[in-house]
Amino acid sequence: MLQVRNLSRQFGNFRALDSVNFGVSGGEIVGLLGENGAGKSTLLKILGGELAASSGEILWDGAPMSLKSPREATQRGIGVVHQHFHLVPVFTVAENLALHAGRGAFQPDFWAKQAEKRAASLGWKINGHARIEDLSVGEKQRVEILKALFAGDGEARLLLLDEPTANLTPAEVGELIAVVRRLREQGRGVVFVSHKLHEVMELCDRVVVLRHGQVTGERETKTTNIGELASLMVGRDLDKTSPRTAPVTPIGTRRLRIENLSCGALREFSLTINGGEIVGLAGVDGNGQRELMELLSGLQKPDSGTFRVDENGKAATGVLGLIPADRQSTGLILPFDLAENIALHPRPRARFRKPLGLDWPAIRQLTRDLMVKFDVRASATGERALAARLSGGNQQKVVVARALSFEPSAVVAADPARGLDIGAGQFVHQQLRAAADAGAPILLISTDLDEILHLSDRIGVLYEGRLLPDENLLPAGTSRDEIGKLMGGATE
Repeated sequence: MLQVRNLSRQFGNFRALDSVNFGVSGGEIVGLLGENGAGKSTLLKILGGELAASSGEILWDGAPMSLKSPREATQRGIGVVHQHFHLVPVFTVAENLALHAGRGAFQPDFWAKQAEKRAASLGWKINGHARIEDLSVGEKQRVEILKALFAGDGEARLLLLDEPTANLTPAEVGELIAVVRRLREQGRGVVFVSHKLHEVMELCDRVVVLRHGQVTGERETKTTNIGELASLMVGRDLDKTSPRTAPVTPIGTRRLRIENLSCGALREFSLTINGGEIVGLAGVDGNGQRELMELLSGLQKPDSGTFRVDENGKAATGVLGLIPADRQSTGLILPFDLAENIALHPRPRARFRKPLGLDWPAIRQLTRDLMVKFDVRASATGERALAARLSGGNQQKVVVARALSFEPSAVVAADPARGLDIGAGQFVHQQLRAAADAGAPILLISTDLDEILHLSDRIGVLYEGRLLPDENLLPAGTSRDEIGKLMGGATE
């Protein structure tokens, strides 16, 4: 169906793709793996008509194809499911589908029925008249997939799925995998981009690995394993870190104390985290996680309750290290360059303050040092690269570097490894452990149950804004089934 021959893409002196060969057949799911900055997003943007290749060719059904826009890709039968949803929040499901399809006069009932009919064919139920802003994350993901299936006057033959499970709960991931298999049975080709290697092994027929813009390996999933794929991605064997299973010994007397916080979906939330302890908070998205994060970061004021970091009973002097769930809207200022985003933290601002401004050469050197330490890959402009120009994974690395590099008094991290490849995610987890070992209390809010189980000393669940099972929480090593039942609201 699709064949890519010697495809390359240059950004100035930076080569994002270097002579890539790649292909997909109908009725086949091909996994696309690679570290952050390996070229996966660039390849998808070229195949989706957002970017032009610098050299090489693309064949569609054996004939050369040149795409000048996403609209042309849609007309050809190529649908893209973006990692960050490309939906208009105030529009309905029907309006978003019609906007994407771009044909004929808009008929609300017709497009609502089209949405519901298409959803039913995939085993879903959806209200075509519902507004996007009122849907859960999982429902928005469904709309993205439905939208991608509309292509020209027919249906998409090739689907490009960019990190489609990044924002989903374990149950929703299982549901999505079943849907992608159904699409394969319908004869469609699927490119599946994910950093979760167990998902790739479970779902894909074949895997292509990119590193530094080049194809480093191609394997059938039935003849490979997770260890081999990880090594192909990063060019080395990964260190193995074991889950935290032993009770932590508190370090010093520092505490993060949250008492009866209420705001929006969050109701009378209380929790005390000791210095040196990582407390994981699991739960289906929409049960108060956003409100808790916004309260702790100062973006909202509580209806009631308080929180503080204290040491020996007195307020701690350090700054909270914050890793927000949405790196693009609350983690970074996208039109700022990387040095300017690092300077948003109060510690470097205080350290490099001058009578008439900031010592920008020193801040830029600090940013370069952090880029090396956290392996942030930008264009040839380095620390002057705009945050908007980085891949999602590299944006996340900048947010994490800023949060953990200035001796935080406590850390609040929401999905800290979201969108990161296996090596980068492992590095971020090591940095969180190092912060805990240095005495910081750490609250880990994550929709990734594997992350919760791997890092946490104690585990709680947010359900309908309340903490389950109680303030004593669950010990490390608690089974997935037990946590999953609490995520579903079971209290016995």
